[in-house]
Amino acid sequence: MSSELKVAFLSKELPSDRCNGVSVQVHRLANALVKQGVRITCYSFSPKPDRAGYDHVHLQYGTANPVWKKIVPGIRFRSLKLSSCDIVHCHGDDYLRRGSPLRVRTFYGSALNEALNARRFDRLARQGLFAAFEWVSCLRKGATVGISRTTKRSLPLIHRVIPCGVPLEIYTPGEKSPTPTVLFIGDFDSRKNGRAVLEAFHTTVREKVPGAILNVVGPRSCRGAGVRWLGTPEESLLVQHYREAWVYCMASTYEGFGVPLIEAMACGTPVVSVANAGAREVVQHHYDGLLGTEDTLGEMLVRMLTDEGLRRRIADNGLRSVKRFDMTRVAGEYLSLYENLVRTHT
Repeated sequence: MSSELKVAFLSKELPSDRCNGVSVQVHRLANALVKQGVRITCYSFSPKPDRAGYDHVHLQYGTANPVWKKIVPGIRFRSLKLSSCDIVHCHGDDYLRRGSPLRVRTFYGSALNEALNARRFDRLARQGLFAAFEWVSCLRKGATVGISRTTKRSLPLIHRVIPCGVPLEIYTPGEKSPTPTVLFIGDFDSRKNGRAVLEAFHTTVREKVPGAILNVVGPRSCRGAGVRWLGTPEESLLVQHYREAWVYCMASTYEGFGVPLIEAMACGTPVVSVANAGAREVVQHHYDGLLGTEDTLGEMLVRMLTDEGLRRRIADNGLRSVKRFDMTRVAGEYLSLYENLVRTHT
């Protein structure tokens, strides 16, 4: 059946211009499904990404007003005529579309949790509004999917959990840097909590591991002793940074899943994280990573940087654990869902 399936993806953004967690997952999933014989057409307001194996329809906002651009996707997605598709898979902004038994909606975390962890009032208000929209989407006909048990607890009408994935043919182990190196991805003043990483590095790590380096990938520049800002590199260079790092550090106050953790694991890099909801979905403390609090972040990093045996054991276990998040396997779960819906409702 898979070779006959035609699936429409509705995703406001793709990594061609907005390289964020949702856009990257949509792109990866579409490519993985194409390899399994599904014909994917992605309707998006972003251009078609390089190395996209799927068909693409580039939608236009028709406005430069930033407020109106938040509303346009819901209106445009509602107007799309997709009767020729077997499945319509929505990745957000579907609150105005009519439900259908052949509709799939994936929730990449919870807007309510995003609002509760917002650092600015405008983001709190916006995410609070979208939390209401998420409940509307949950009540529509069709299958609903959450990326984690945490997401399902926040939106209990979700039918099933299918995790995020990482393409294991791209994210592979490599040679480590000769210098003790910590990698952080994110910004400083949002829930990514990069300031906590900087503080832990300056006050604890550099004191006990004087030659250590902190590599920061993110939109805002930063500086300091031992700190290197790497900007926002393309994927091949990002993979190289993962491979070279001795440890990957996450300090987020909230994550719906925690994709950078599995990307690091796939590159043979041990992970240290604040025990946020997403990290607990992925990391088994003391088996394939270390979990703690913001206050213990520096101590965990020092321990990982100075204990070669611990690093090696955590990295090896991480390579075993990450296999369950292989994007090929994740795509297979979605394919089974599509096929079951088609068999049941046509």
